[in-house]
Amino acid sequence: MPIAELPGANIHFERKGAGKTSYIFCHGLGGNASRFEKEDMDWYAEHFDVISWDNRGLGRSGSSEKYSLPLYANDLKNLLDYLEIEKVVIFGVSWGGVLAQRFAITFPETCSAIVLDSTSSEVNLKASENWYKRGEIARLGVDRALAGRELSQAFDGHKTASSHTYSRVLPEHVNSYVAQCRATGGLREHPLTPDLESLNVPTLVVGAGKDTVAGAGGSVILDRTLPKSELHIFPDAGHGVYATEREGFRKLLLDFLGRLNLI
Repeated sequence: MPIAELPGANIHFERKGAGKTSYIFCHGLGGNASRFEKEDMDWYAEHFDVISWDNRGLGRSGSSEKYSLPLYANDLKNLLDYLEIEKVVIFGVSWGGVLAQRFAITFPETCSAIVLDSTSSEVNLKASENWYKRGEIARLGVDRALAGRELSQAFDGHKTASSHTYSRVLPEHVNSYVAQCRATGGLREHPLTPDLESLNVPTLVVGAGKDTVAGAGGSVILDRTLPKSELHIFPDAGHGVYATEREGFRKLLLDFLGRLNLI
């Protein structure tokens, strides 16, 4: 099992393929890259040098004393240095898209392109409350976290944090999961949007018309903010277009990166 012993965290990664472009997969909130590795990595390896990794404190990576969005982004940069990779295409889904934005803002010279799937650079008040409460449900349990309260939807069709939310977060992953929930909720008061306005990196933004987790509004905000963005909304896809609309997404991805001469 490949483990990179990095400053502050031991990070699990997988690497496959031999394309001229390195493609980094950044997983969703509280998750890991194992599903991508089982269901998708072989296809990507036909086109790219593809790397997946688990965030600190999640999946097969080691725990840490500290968790924050900048630290997750630094872990990725340290992993790339460990693998001696200078330029990459960064793909991020949901929380992974938030991480990818933070990485690109901090290390723009490392990014050949960015792909942002079902994510946003900011959230509204109701979404912020929901993300915070998701972390509290994992930390305290439903009864203590909600005390009978039902939260309001952030948008029509939104799947809110409620008494029906069941957390499957393992005890050893709770600290990292809570940190990611709080960082996502914190995008209301500390949005990434202003920092993206000067990010001169080609970006493919994809959203899903049936996304009950993040909605498609954040994708529109990203497209309006990023100077070199392309927006594609898949009307019948759910959260995580790369997996819920594989054929259409893959065709779009190859076209986008092909025009950048990255394949």
